Amino acid sequence: MEADSMADKSSEAQGADSSQADFEVTTDRLEQLMKSMEVLLSDVEELRSHCSHHATELVQAAVELKQQQDELKQSYLDLSQEMQVIMDSMDDLFSTKSAFETKEKQAQKLNRQL
Repeated sequence: MEADSMADKSSEAQGADSSQADFEVTTDRLEQLMKSMEVLLSDVEELRSHCSHHATELVQAAVELKQQQDELKQSYLDLSQEMQVIMDSMDDLFSTKSAFETKEKQAQKLNRQL
């Protein structure tokens, strides 16, 4: 019986040592996991800051593009109006030329008749 009692105590001691070792392994793994999570959290914060900075730059670029678009629209409208004025002037010049040529032909006819 004494041998059984010693075997039980030895078995209990091994079980306690095994539980202690398992606890230490679990504790180490949890600490490693916590460190990994802290690194990941830090990386996420860095990425968020980076993305926020880029988002700000993109918003500024979009505002600038909108301003350029508005300026180009206004420039197009101004040029269209100028082109219309030029076309109207050309029409007036051609009408004047045509009227002048008609008057010149009439004058030549009158000169021939005289």
